[in-house]
Amino acid sequence: MLGISTCWWDTRSFRGDEIVSDILELGLKGVELEYRISTPLYQQMKPHLNKELRVLSIHNFFPKPEDRANKQASGDLFLLSSPDKDERSIAVTYTIRTIEHASDLEAKAVILHLGHVDMSNPVERFRELHGSGKIDQSEGQAFLKEQTQIRESKHQKNLDAVLFSLEKLNQEAEHKGIFLGIENRYHFHEIPNYEEIGIILREFEGGRVRYWHDVGHAAVQEHLGISRQKDLLDAYSGKMIGIHFHDAKGLDDHFSPGQGEIDYGEITPFLKQALIKILEIHPKVERNELLEGVQFIKKAIMDSTAIPAP
Repeated sequence: MLGISTCWWDTRSFRGDEIVSDILELGLKGVELEYRISTPLYQQMKPHLNKELRVLSIHNFFPKPEDRANKQASGDLFLLSSPDKDERSIAVTYTIRTIEHASDLEAKAVILHLGHVDMSNPVERFRELHGSGKIDQSEGQAFLKEQTQIRESKHQKNLDAVLFSLEKLNQEAEHKGIFLGIENRYHFHEIPNYEEIGIILREFEGGRVRYWHDVGHAAVQEHLGISRQKDLLDAYSGKMIGIHFHDAKGLDDHFSPGQGEIDYGEITPFLKQALIKILEIHPKVERNELLEGVQFIKKAIMDSTAIPAP
């Protein structure tokens, strides 16, 4: 079953029941509820969920905390990577709330942003190097090497904090019968990178922690020479619980699939039947483009069934 994230409706004036109806009009039967959904909007949707529209996954933190109404909704509203015990405890508490909602709605997985390494975000310099065509030249390679060394020297305390957080969350997820999808991220300093995904999955072998693949994030990091999409899929598809579909143009992502530069032929061999498949399209996309993307992904999924698993 193909589902869609509620993020496309974020800036549009829809009631919760109207979002449900609109998703059904797109020819979809599944949904991912995500962190931009407020409690009032959720209450409008709730009578229709798992009756007309199946909840496949929920993106942390859900619903948007009412006591943070003055802050922009974000999957990083609280940091599971914080070395500060009190701050980390708040992040865990709100994540447990999301897990409880997922259990009540019979969703299969909760998607987690795990936070970041405490270092300056080098995104602007990466953009400059990419825009000037120097990302693959000596200047870009030197910058990537420098930032990798900085990240490596600082990441352990934040990774340890993530592991502490996940230990508690894994226990709650086991109790509730929910999987936790750790998502590959867009920014260089965010957790997890390629190696950290492996560390986390090994640490929770036999538990409820799985990998969640975002094709756009992977494409952007590949453009920057950080890691390759296919390497992530080759290494972690065996532990993958779900996937976010969208498209990327250079370093900008969340376009409708088929309208960017991502080679979906590289991805389709990894689309197992049991995988949670979610379109994650941002409000910048026009409705006609969204409709085209839905058809593009439906065809890609259909084609993938004829391809032997790698």
